[in-house]
Amino acid sequence: MRFDRRIRVRFALLLVILSAFAFSLSAEESEDDGWFWGKTISEISFEGLKNVKRSELTGITNAFVGRPFTEEVYTDLTDRLYALDMFDDITPFAKHDPKTADKILLVFQVKERPVIQSIRFSGNSKIRNGELRDAVAIKTGDIFVEGKVLLDERALRDVYLKKGYTDATISHTTEELSDGIRITFVINEGASTIIAAIRFSGNALVSERTLKSKMTLKEAGFMKGGAFQRSALEADKQAVVLYYQDRGYADARVLDVVQESVFNEKKGRNELTLTFVVQEGPQYTYAGTTISGNEIFSKETLLSYIKLKPGAVFNQTKYQEGLQGITSLYAENGYMTNQYAPAVNKDAERRTISVSLSIVERPRSHIENIIIKGNTKTKDYVIRREIPLEPGDVFSRDKVMQGIRNLYNLQYFSSVVPEPMPGSENDLVDLVFTVEEQSTTTLEFGMTFSGVSDPDDFPISLFARWQNSNLRGEGRSVSAGTNISNTSQTVNASYGQNWLFDLPIGISESISFSHSKESSLRLQVLNDGTVSDDEYYMQFESWGVTFSSSIGRRWLPDFAILQLNGGLSTLLNNNVYDQGIYIPHDSSINQNANRLGLTNSVWGSVSLDNRDISYDPSLGWFVSQRLGWYGLIPGLEKEFFLKSDTKLEGYFTLFNIPITKAWSLKAVLAAYTGLTAIFPVPGTLLGDSNKAYIDGMFNGRGWTNIYNKVRGKAMLSNRVELRIPIFPNIVGVDGFFDAAAVTADVKTMFNSLSVNDFYFSFGPGLRFLLPQFPLHLLYAWTFKHSDAKGWYFNDPNGVFVLSFNITNR
Repeated sequence: MRFDRRIRVRFALLLVILSAFAFSLSAEESEDDGWFWGKTISEISFEGLKNVKRSELTGITNAFVGRPFTEEVYTDLTDRLYALDMFDDITPFAKHDPKTADKILLVFQVKERPVIQSIRFSGNSKIRNGELRDAVAIKTGDIFVEGKVLLDERALRDVYLKKGYTDATISHTTEELSDGIRITFVINEGASTIIAAIRFSGNALVSERTLKSKMTLKEAGFMKGGAFQRSALEADKQAVVLYYQDRGYADARVLDVVQESVFNEKKGRNELTLTFVVQEGPQYTYAGTTISGNEIFSKETLLSYIKLKPGAVFNQTKYQEGLQGITSLYAENGYMTNQYAPAVNKDAERRTISVSLSIVERPRSHIENIIIKGNTKTKDYVIRREIPLEPGDVFSRDKVMQGIRNLYNLQYFSSVVPEPMPGSENDLVDLVFTVEEQSTTTLEFGMTFSGVSDPDDFPISLFARWQNSNLRGEGRSVSAGTNISNTSQTVNASYGQNWLFDLPIGISESISFSHSKESSLRLQVLNDGTVSDDEYYMQFESWGVTFSSSIGRRWLPDFAILQLNGGLSTLLNNNVYDQGIYIPHDSSINQNANRLGLTNSVWGSVSLDNRDISYDPSLGWFVSQRLGWYGLIPGLEKEFFLKSDTKLEGYFTLFNIPITKAWSLKAVLAAYTGLTAIFPVPGTLLGDSNKAYIDGMFNGRGWTNIYNKVRGKAMLSNRVELRIPIFPNIVGVDGFFDAAAVTADVKTMFNSLSVNDFYFSFGPGLRFLLPQFPLHLLYAWTFKHSDAKGWYFNDPNGVFVLSFNITNR
């Protein structure tokens, strides 16, 4: 059967056309018209693909495999394919599935749009090709879409406008070649216009210098191009007026902006003088606000959002923030269609401003539909389940914000934009979430600090890791990796998902194989009959297989994300060495000597997460408590102990200064403290490998040479960081200060911890925030205190540290 896209207009018309063009598998086969309706789609394939990759389409088609073939499914599928702007024509065919009679195969015969063979620029002499090429969104090899080229014309014009070429015009021509389309952007630059001077007239109360500082337009000068942007002129007029209004001059106006232009023949440009004609007016004080029409919230509650006090100088911005707080209070509780009518009353004689706010309260708005847009790979239900709202619920801004946070924490999307839209009735809203997907498949190669136990070994290992955190767009994750050095090799694989039985229950399964050549302190009888446990090392090989399983459940109360987790881990380990010659100091090595030993552990944890975004927070806190019990089977296992890990994080944005429309200068203060405590069962062993230690990568950063020497049953790790994002969610710089201490037992940690027990470090860092590249590069100076030496540097030259961004959950 063959059918065209236009038959979607009406179902009746569709049946007529389908019956006219019904097909069969063979000339002898006879089928009823519409035999395919209701049958399950088992496979969707394409014919005619040349430049479009099949992987670009599977994100859409996978969501329809396994669904019954209906008119609604057909319409939705073809709409999504056409929306890609990759095809001029799409003709679907239905075939019998040879394996199952009640299933069908869908085959789409497509005619691709031509690809872009090359992009050229003509007529530009003031701006280089590279800068123009960076401004256009289309690239060589993309499918040619006329509408996208027109958008790039506008983008190129914006580049010229920002540099003061107000008369620049952009057009394009296309040339069809055998291997694609050649696009030429034709540019007529014209003369540039720069601002030679900015002046003010009528300003008696505020200096010219102050008013200039509030504007985005600048005079040409040292390190300032002074390009004139007509679009910025109106915004600057409003900025000047707002500056006055925030200081009580409510009648302030910019009456005119006089523009005087002179053409500089020598420099070939227009030089402009702008004169802002200002009317300042008198200064007003705030006389209070009266509210009427409110029944849901008291006047005292509503007025508490207005921070201005009667008698204070009237501040327009602060007052608007107060009104916004009142409307937000209603909106957060579902009152989306209220009407607010603030009437400003000026008393020119007393020079006071009072406001009468009339509120028309309407019924709560309910959600009619939740609509997802922009997702081509991630299935709708994966997104919907992270939004704590359903059709029929009362609209809640707080829950919308929770949904945004949940979606960002998945790390599937680079942008999440919610927008409430009017529904079919006054008290109904459609909640539209527009998402922009990012890559969720990572392939990592690199080097890392290997953490070997012998100081003479080369401490660098090679690693490779593949991960897909959104497998088939269904919110499942799978990964595999290896780590190889001259002394150790590991291979691991894992699987996980965040939802089970339509509940936020996460599960994870992993397996790891390892082999390593290890060095360990051994007991050695000296000539005088004494035993030395710190002068001699032994070599051995360690083989191991680790199985781990975990399960967790999330809840979403208003104040934080509550999560409970638990898991089980089993290690099969064999340490190979000559027991007739060597006796290791670490009992954990000896108990699995030349035999396959068993080590089990079970753990549980609880956490509260108030961070705005878990992997790159700017605000909020996180606290967790984890308890692990090690050793489950007496006789087979030798070590039995309880291990407690307590973590607390806090984040606070120190400042956030907008520099451009797309970027702000921001600094975040981050603090972390963690306490590890180990409680062995009396009369049992606790090997060094199970004790707490400073690794130099994640705690006590920079102290990379003490992990084998300083071990105990308790560790306190503290760090403070000043984080400055350079490119948000991509890369940032930071400064850090660490203080970590390890004590022989928990009692010492709480009763007699001193400054001499701490290992300090500080330095700068470069933090990569992409999930595909989670590296943290640091340069650390380490120092310590002792009663004999006082304060001293461990290594005055500092050390380079390669770490990773680990998100506590």
